Amino acid sequence: MKKIFSFLLTLLITFLPVFNTNNLSFADSEPNLTAEYAVLMDYETGQVLYNKNGHSKLYPASTTKAWTAYVVLKHVNDLNQVVEIKDLPIVDGSSMYLKEGEAFTVKELLDALLIHSSNDVAMVLAKYVGGSVENFVNMMNDEAKSIGAENTHFNNPHGLPDENHYTTAYDMALMARKAMDNKIFRDIVNTKSVKYPATEAYPYERYFENTNQFLTSRSKMNYKGQEIDIKYDVVDGIKTGYTDAAGKCLLSTGVKNNIRVISAVFKSTVDDLYLDSRTLLDYGFDNFYVKEIVDKDDFIKNKKVFLSKEKKLIYQPETNYSVALSNNSNAGDYSIKTKLDNIKLPIKEGDKVGTLEVYKNKKLEKSIDLVAKNDVTSIFAFFKENKLLYNVLKIILLIIILVFIVFIIRKVNRKKKEKKNSTYSKNRRRRKY
Repeated sequence: MKKIFSFLLTLLITFLPVFNTNNLSFADSEPNLTAEYAVLMDYETGQVLYNKNGHSKLYPASTTKAWTAYVVLKHVNDLNQVVEIKDLPIVDGSSMYLKEGEAFTVKELLDALLIHSSNDVAMVLAKYVGGSVENFVNMMNDEAKSIGAENTHFNNPHGLPDENHYTTAYDMALMARKAMDNKIFRDIVNTKSVKYPATEAYPYERYFENTNQFLTSRSKMNYKGQEIDIKYDVVDGIKTGYTDAAGKCLLSTGVKNNIRVISAVFKSTVDDLYLDSRTLLDYGFDNFYVKEIVDKDDFIKNKKVFLSKEKKLIYQPETNYSVALSNNSNAGDYSIKTKLDNIKLPIKEGDKVGTLEVYKNKKLEKSIDLVAKNDVTSIFAFFKENKLLYNVLKIILLIIILVFIVFIIRKVNRKKKEKKNSTYSKNRRRRKY
């Protein structure tokens, strides 16, 4: 009996660690993708959640048009402006089949650009917005650099093969994130189809279905051992691409489990593009969550300001700050510290008045400007605003100071004289006796 008990105890001790939940990982292993380049980015924070050759040079193909559309939206205030089609350039690939003499609004052309991936539309919009295609491409590059896409150089607005037209998966994810900030852009890339009535120059209705099969496909694919629809209801954008040099490319985004992620997959294959992208999207949805560390509206503070009309300065962080964390990580590792600048009046609403520092495990991770929520002015501000009165008061103050100095000097001299006379009198009395 003792031998049996000892045997069972030995087994228990040996295999107990296997059942210890502290050694279990609830996160899926990193995705194994066919694509040569891929990045998964959290939309809210911009954090990279997965990276496969994310900073290596690649050709973006028609995913370029996402940035073309962003630049158009940034520089055209009225999307109802009508663009007359004339002097059409010759361009290969997918086309809206525009004809000389037709006219479309900027919005209608943007629909064709993003939904059907029309190359002729890209050229028309570039010339309309930039004055020339070359100037518009410079605008694309400038805008890309301004958001940190440092390894990108566009050489056309459509993405057809060009050795000087290149980017990285990280840069494209960054640009997709920026473009998705625009509501009109979001609405277009989530549109399943678009149609245009016949015109005199083109007497047929144009009907285009979104090239993003996550939105429109009626086919299936094998995913994790099961046949599932390619169409994925959580996906709401953004852009496809393909050339022989670039391979199959897809920028995609969606929201699930309260997190939006952006997938950038490049140089995949016909069979694996949507499998790679679905795998990457689900990896983000299933393994990460977003935690708000600083809510600027919950962090409104004030400080008394001596000799000010308003009595106090009200301030808050300029922006919120959130982080994407793996499901088994702890948000309690974060702490914050407030550092106010020396107060110098006047202060205008929006002025920087300090810094909010965010620490992770006592290491500085982020600095956020603290900005004023109100104007703070000196009680003497009226005098400064009235220059004549201000100058008169300065003169009067100067005279008072001078008079005071003269008074002090005279008083000091008088005391010296009195002291001297007193000493002289004492000496005379001594000699007399």
